[in-house]
Amino acid sequence: MNLYDAINAHVAWKVRLRHYLDGVSEEVLDPQQVGRDDNCELGRWIYANLDNHGNKPLFKQVQVQHADFHRCAAEIVETVDNGKHNTADKLLNHQYAQLSRLIVKSLTQLDRELHEDSA
Repeated sequence: MNLYDAINAHVAWKVRLRHYLDGVSEEVLDPQQVGRDDNCELGRWIYANLDNHGNKPLFKQVQVQHADFHRCAAEIVETVDNGKHNTADKLLNHQYAQLSRLIVKSLTQLDRELHEDSA
């Protein structure tokens, strides 16, 4: 898996959530589906590689951060669905933005670590 593609996909979520919050999204987002950390390409890769990399602290960190990222995204969708747009905006710009930065940083480091291991 190209982890940089995963980074780009997760960065794109901010735009998707912003559009949903602003009411201009053509997507119907289900918080149950958004919250699943095994429903995207990165999540499937993480769970498929637990046996290979699960003993690496950075891999475990990515797994936890990725799950937190999806939980927060689901919370934003649910908050929008409940009509609490100001709260959803704060979640998107603070908690979500922080989680997004963390996962991007960790994925970049993990990509480097995995390539060093295979060299």
